[in-house]
Amino acid sequence: MTLSHTVWASEIAASADLPDLRLDKRLTAILVDTLESPSASIPEAAGDEGQATATYRFYANDRVTATALRQGVALVTARRCLDQDVLLVVQDTTTLNFTGLRGIAELGPIDSGGLARGVHLHTALAVTASGQVLGILDQQYWARPQAGRPGPAEKESGKWIHGLDGAREALYTAAGDRRVPRLIHVMDREGDAYEVLMAVEDAGDSAIIRCAQDRRVDDPLATAHRAVRSRPVLCRTAVPVDRKAGIPGRLAWVDVRSMRVTLVPDLPKYPYAWSMTWDLVEVYEPAPPPGVEPVHWLLWTREPAAEADEALAVVRGYTCRWPIEEVHLVLKSGCRVEDLRLETWDGLEKAVTVNAAVAARIVSLRDLPRESPAAPASQALSADEVEALVCHFGEGMEPSELTIGQAVLWIGRLGGHLNRKRDGMPGVRTLWRGLHNLTWLVAGFRASRRLRE
Repeated sequence: MTLSHTVWASEIAASADLPDLRLDKRLTAILVDTLESPSASIPEAAGDEGQATATYRFYANDRVTATALRQGVALVTARRCLDQDVLLVVQDTTTLNFTGLRGIAELGPIDSGGLARGVHLHTALAVTASGQVLGILDQQYWARPQAGRPGPAEKESGKWIHGLDGAREALYTAAGDRRVPRLIHVMDREGDAYEVLMAVEDAGDSAIIRCAQDRRVDDPLATAHRAVRSRPVLCRTAVPVDRKAGIPGRLAWVDVRSMRVTLVPDLPKYPYAWSMTWDLVEVYEPAPPPGVEPVHWLLWTREPAAEADEALAVVRGYTCRWPIEEVHLVLKSGCRVEDLRLETWDGLEKAVTVNAAVAARIVSLRDLPRESPAAPASQALSADEVEALVCHFGEGMEPSELTIGQAVLWIGRLGGHLNRKRDGMPGVRTLWRGLHNLTWLVAGFRASRRLRE
C-alpha cells in the first residue's frame, strides 16, 4: 500500500492525538514541507517567515510532546505492516552531534574526550521480508553522563529490549482484533546479549542477531564458533557487501554452515537465565580479493536453518538490515538534523522525530519501484508533482500514465542520477536532492498555471 505525501502526513498527525485540530494541520504541513525539501533549513522548507514562525512555535508548544509524535509515526507504520505474513523489525543505533548547542543541558558526551556533545538514537524499523521499508515502529533517545557523574541504573543493552517491546506495542495497538505478522527481530553484534536472546524467546518471536559472543554450548567442542566451523558446508552463495570508505561495494562468494546448539548460561552472571536452543548460521568468505577483509558473519536465529534453503533465507533476512543504516544516513546527511538550531531539548527532540519519519519515507520511496513499479505515481505523489514531472520529462504522456517506477527515475534525474544502464535505480542521496528540486519544479509549474489562468 502506498500513500501520497499529504495523506501520509495527515495520517501521522491524526494518529499523534494532538489536543487541537490546528496542531494536526500544522504537523501535516511540517511533515510535507520537510519531505519536499529534506536538506533545507526550517525557514527554507517553510517557504516564508509566517510559516517558519508557526513551525518554531509548534516545536516550542508544551502541549505537543515528542512521545505523541513518535506514537503517531509508529501507529501509521504499524497499520501498513498488518497485511504482511512476516515482518522484520530491524534495530540499530546512531549518534547525533549537537556540539554547537551549548545551552541544552540534556546533551551528553559522544566522544572519548568528552568535547563533542549530543545524543544517541536507537530506531526500530519495520521492513518486509523482501527488504521494503515500511516505516519506524519505535525510537529511543538518551545521553551519556558527563565524566565523574553517575550513570543510568540500566545498561545500554536494554535499548534492544525496549525496541522489541515498543515495536510489539505499536503493532498490537494498531491491530486490535486483527492478526499481527510473525515478527523476526534483526540486530547487529551489539544486540548479542543473553538478556536480549531471552527477551526474544519470552515474547515468542523469532530473530536474526549477529553473533559477538563465543558462547558456551552443550557440545563436545564447548564453544559455539568452533562447533559451527566443524559442520559441513551446506551451500555456497554470493552476498552483497556494502561499500565502505575507499572500498567499493562488491559481491562476496561465501560458504554457509549451520547447526542447532543449546546455549548454556553463565549462572553467576545471569542467575535467572535459562538454557535456550537456537540455530547458529556461519557465513564465511574463504577466498576474498587481495587486501580485502573477508566476510564472516555468525548469526543467531530462531528460524529453521538445517537445510541449505533455510540457511540462505536467514542470510537474506540479515542483509535486510542495511536499510536502517540508510535511514540514519538520510536523517543526518539528507535531512541534516545535526544542523538544527533549536534552543531546548524538548523542541529538538520533536524536530528529530519528524525528520526521522521523513528519512524513512525517502528510503521507502527508493524501494517502491522494486515492489510495485507499474502502480500509478499518484499513489505516492501529489497531482501537481505528477503533472510537473510529466510536463518536464514526459513529452506526449498523460499524467495518468505515469508509474511509480518512472516517477522515481525522474525524481532521481532531478537529483543528478544519469539513468545510464550501469547506474541502476536512484539511491537515497540522489532522491533527497531530487525531492528538493521537485519542490522548485512544482512551484514553477503552479506559477505558470496561475499566469495562464
